Amino acid sequence: MEPPARDRSMLHLCFLLASTATLSAAVAASPYSSACSSLPPAHDRHTDGDDAIALIRSFQISAGQFSGGADGLFSPDDDPYDPRPFHFFPHRASRTDEPALVHLTATLTLIGPRSWRSGGRHHYSEAASIAFVLDGYHSSASLELCMVGTGTEHAADGSLKLYPDVVLRLHVPSPPSLADPFVSGSMEGSSDLGTMSLLAYAEGDHYKYDSERAACSPGASSQPAGGSLRALGGVNSVCAHLKEQLTISYRLDHGRAPFPRMRINQMQCAADGAAVRAYAVLSNDTEPDESGSRRRRFLVGDEALVADGHWDQAQRMLCLRACRVTLRAPPSAPVVVREVDCGIGMSFWFPAVWTMWDRSVVAGMLWNSSHADAEAEPTHRVITAWSIDDLRSTTNLSDVKYNYNDTMLEEAKKHHRELSKGKKVRGSHSFPDFNSANADSEFSFHGLNFAGGRAYPVTIGSAMVARNILAANDFFSGHWAVHGGTRAAADAISRRAAVDDMTQTLLNVSYVIRYSSPRDKIRVRPANAASYSNDYSDSFEERKIMAEGIYDRKRGILCMVGCQERNGRSTDCQALVTVQFASLDSKAQAHGTGAIISLRDKTDRLFFDKINFILHGMYSRQAAMAISRMDMESIMLVASTTLSCVFTILQILHTKRNPKVAPATSVTMLAVLSMGYLAPLVLNSEVLFASRRSQYYDSYPTRRRLEINEVMMRAPTLIAFVLQLRLLQLAWSGRRISTVSEKAVLWICLPLYILGGVVAAVVHTIKARAAARSDPWAMNMGGGPAAIWKDLVSYAGLIQDGFLLPQVILNASLGETRARAISPWFYIGGTMIRLMPHVYDAVRSQIYQLTMRSSNLYASPRGDLFGVAWDVVIPCGAALLALLLFLQQRLPRTESLPSQRRRLGGYEMASNN
Repeated sequence: MEPPARDRSMLHLCFLLASTATLSAAVAASPYSSACSSLPPAHDRHTDGDDAIALIRSFQISAGQFSGGADGLFSPDDDPYDPRPFHFFPHRASRTDEPALVHLTATLTLIGPRSWRSGGRHHYSEAASIAFVLDGYHSSASLELCMVGTGTEHAADGSLKLYPDVVLRLHVPSPPSLADPFVSGSMEGSSDLGTMSLLAYAEGDHYKYDSERAACSPGASSQPAGGSLRALGGVNSVCAHLKEQLTISYRLDHGRAPFPRMRINQMQCAADGAAVRAYAVLSNDTEPDESGSRRRRFLVGDEALVADGHWDQAQRMLCLRACRVTLRAPPSAPVVVREVDCGIGMSFWFPAVWTMWDRSVVAGMLWNSSHADAEAEPTHRVITAWSIDDLRSTTNLSDVKYNYNDTMLEEAKKHHRELSKGKKVRGSHSFPDFNSANADSEFSFHGLNFAGGRAYPVTIGSAMVARNILAANDFFSGHWAVHGGTRAAADAISRRAAVDDMTQTLLNVSYVIRYSSPRDKIRVRPANAASYSNDYSDSFEERKIMAEGIYDRKRGILCMVGCQERNGRSTDCQALVTVQFASLDSKAQAHGTGAIISLRDKTDRLFFDKINFILHGMYSRQAAMAISRMDMESIMLVASTTLSCVFTILQILHTKRNPKVAPATSVTMLAVLSMGYLAPLVLNSEVLFASRRSQYYDSYPTRRRLEINEVMMRAPTLIAFVLQLRLLQLAWSGRRISTVSEKAVLWICLPLYILGGVVAAVVHTIKARAAARSDPWAMNMGGGPAAIWKDLVSYAGLIQDGFLLPQVILNASLGETRARAISPWFYIGGTMIRLMPHVYDAVRSQIYQLTMRSSNLYASPRGDLFGVAWDVVIPCGAALLALLLFLQQRLPRTESLPSQRRRLGGYEMASNN
């Protein structure tokens, strides 16, 4: 039997601790001596705590990569997107009698993909890890680290699989430098482990910088740069902001550039923050990397650059000297950078001026700093780099100026005049005004023929936008007013300009639009043909549109003209984007409608068919109202369930005080009520793990935190269910007369319930077909009818509304023999609890707007049938049943229950003796 995961982890930990204690004693034995003959063991000497910590940090590796290994140990190495990281963490370090030797005990962990096939068709993969406890020595003279030890892994049956006699050999520079920045080597063991190659970029703060040799870009004076200490967060956080902003992907622009993409994978700083070093990868991969899965990858087999330098505050740019190196796998020999490959200059800055074509948070330049190379190949001298990742959450754009393109604006205004003809101007607050107080300027959209997309504003008026916040707001906060003088005056002027923008009816805006769409049907003209032919492709591609235009705040019209990147390379600057936002008081489920239209002639090879889409989501005001309404509904739900508990307790006391009550209480009624409390506990269990605010503000939530108030909301339901079971138990145990009358109740109720379920299923099918024919967009957006089981659950709510029906039938079958079985608190209070959601739904439909994500806490369609007709029929029916029960229990009774029973069916209560 496989032990629990917790027990297996404890066994694994105990084994590692035991291995650590014994390896030091065994390191002088034959395995180490034979494997690491060039580094003979030495006696440890006292090492103070600070020195030991410094040694441990100097050998730590948290972002390495390995390849190779025995067949079947991990998946093959041919998948470039499957990471194979390794981590090396020393947990004991001491100096020895030999000055050049350091004694280390460490744990090395390999993490790699392991795949298998199921049934020969489906391919599965999971991450597998192997931990090794190693002991050995490092020589600062030869820069060699040699260690021996044992590895462990959890086998499929839960046991520990051992990998004995493992030997690790690494080249570890001490200290690393620009000429020797890599840790490389191999690890080998028995036949089931094989031989693996390891490579890592040296970490730690013991790097030997040579930043004085780094020069800034020769053309820096022509590049307006922002990125002052203000934008970077101050002197003490320059390094942290550089690491945050620069470790991204870049597009390299040059006619003959050998690599179109570069990514800075790692960046580290000196302890004082004055020097910076970086590791970058050059690649031919032009596919978008939206997930960031390779952000921290260390890519073996790629062309790479290693660089170090400094931040030049005068020119406000990062100046680096770089060396080019080819990382081959396996790295059987140390990867040492040759000095002849170090004639590369690199500079990065934060552009102070943006345009529609240049909206990079970071810009850069690469050039040949070798004069000889520059004279030989002058066309290769400069390569510009532009960041292609989205804005970071910490990006400060307060000192960035945006220059609109007048041609694009005039074209957008022309199309706006055509769209706005005949549209009446509504009140000043009928449409979102795109101010800093809401997030309505950013929207998601979806269409029939593409997977959807999202639009992000770059500027609104003269203010930059970052994460739905006008950067000018922070800029105008007065934080920098202490500097006084010209800067404060300039801030005041910019602030007035932004305020003036917010008062205009037509706002200049610029956007970045990303969406997934099928690849174009590119028209190719054959060499000897006058017409075009079509090359069809069914695959999808990520597209990006950079657009500028105007937003009409009075009519809710967004009209822009922009450039669209197509097929990963070509750019089409004849794309029109129009959006008609829904009004703030609209009750339509869609946020608005829009289209992407080609302005080219249909015979043009870059022409594309019109793309219609609808906006989904909610306005910020609607989201705030919905959150407030859900908070109120939470209180109403808890209050109603708590009252149910009170009424059930009163019925339990009524049953215990009156022995004649239990035999006259309908078991069917109590069973129906018990199932009604059980259903939300089972079907809505996901609510326990849902965040209401993330439901409205996160378009694609991937992680939901547990909210204690959601758990507490279900506690009264659980208590009510337990109390209802107790009441059911009392009624069942007290039924000592014949069950003939209860069978009569079942014979009437069960066919009614089944017939109602069949009718509900038929109605669901008819509605689903009608919706698919009349509104396919709604079906594509998930706005069609609910699943059939959800409709059946709603029908079960109708049965709950008529929970008194079995008791009324039972009383009718008993005739004059009936007792006052049901307390008025129970049937009147229970009826009111079932009626209040319908009263609230009628009020809600008149006051609140219908949204695509309506509240589902109180008066939820998943728990009952709601609508104009149901909100009238159900309360009338429930009130009628309560009235009938009231009259039945108030009619005069002439005989006691036992004698009446004998007259009705010939049965009497059995004696307890």
